Amino acid sequence: MKIAKYLTLLCLTVPIIAVEHDISIENTNYTISKVPSPDDDRVLYNYNRLRLTDKIKEGNWFAHIIADIDNYYGEDYIDSFEYQFLRGIKADTPFDIETNAKNYGNGEVFGRLHRFNVGYADEKHHVVLGLQKITMGVGRIWTPTDLFNPRNPLALEPDQIYGNFSLSYTYALDELSQAMVVVAKRHDGSYKYAGRIKGNINIGDVALDVYSSNDAEMFAYELEGNLFNTGIEWRSEGGYYKDKLLDKDFYQTILGIDYGFVNGLTVMAEWLHSSETYKADDILNYQESSLSYNRHLSSDYVGASAYYDFNLLYNGALIMIYSPEDQSSFISPLITYSISDDASLSAGAMLYTGDDESEFGNIGNSYYLRLKATY
Repeated sequence: MKIAKYLTLLCLTVPIIAVEHDISIENTNYTISKVPSPDDDRVLYNYNRLRLTDKIKEGNWFAHIIADIDNYYGEDYIDSFEYQFLRGIKADTPFDIETNAKNYGNGEVFGRLHRFNVGYADEKHHVVLGLQKITMGVGRIWTPTDLFNPRNPLALEPDQIYGNFSLSYTYALDELSQAMVVVAKRHDGSYKYAGRIKGNINIGDVALDVYSSNDAEMFAYELEGNLFNTGIEWRSEGGYYKDKLLDKDFYQTILGIDYGFVNGLTVMAEWLHSSETYKADDILNYQESSLSYNRHLSSDYVGASAYYDFNLLYNGALIMIYSPEDQSSFISPLITYSISDDASLSAGAMLYTGDDESEFGNIGNSYYLRLKATY
């Protein structure tokens, strides 16, 4: 089913229930210099995303729509293997969420339906149907328990994640406990299911998760709390995974801490461990499976990040991922200048270190400028 049919349905149904609209328009523009593949020359290209967001509310009912127009400008990058590979990865939904790309010589433009859902919420019940983000996990860099919307920490925008066409229901057992069930329809017509029960005990918040689909199974946990009332937040998540596509069983876990200093500095560290590793071809060839972001080349990774407000106008962020096995690393610094309350200008980089045979060492550095404005 095409996007146009959903937009038509939206236009017919929203006016009936809608009273309150919270509409915003956001434009994000990147100018990027990078080496798409090891054998390529450095290229310069521009990526622009125009995003329309509408949050609709009437009593206990609500709807959420996010629609994007994406434009890539730079013929050398559009012709690269990286661009073609990334464009080939589709959302795990039973219908296309993107329009066909319009190529105009030096660039391509296409539309995308990022979120489209309706729901109901009261003190006990929270129901959402449609294209949505299913939130699971407590990790900041890695979220191994999130098989619906996993983050890719190596991406330019790790939180820009495809939605799932699903029905989710959350029931509040009490003020600190809840149970959630999810069923989602996939691109191949099959279904994936998940359940979660979350509560609070002396050590903090704890949750138990289950997941099942035709390509994976998961039995997992989540833990999050304050370390002896020191202000240090600690968290852990992980569990047992069955990779039905590649016939592997493994466990995976993260352990992380973060702390905010009074001077505005926030630091975080996280460790990821997997009992199984994968070959590069297996990781690349199964990008659209449930465990795409749970497959790693090494058993262990260490990640860290820091965020600091220099003053009212400038802030800085830094993220690093290190592989002890081959001693390679990924480092991403970012400096942001606030032009106004609704606009910012940022300069950043994605840097890779290590020898040519290491995981990160054979990737070329990227540099970018980002201009973001909200209307």
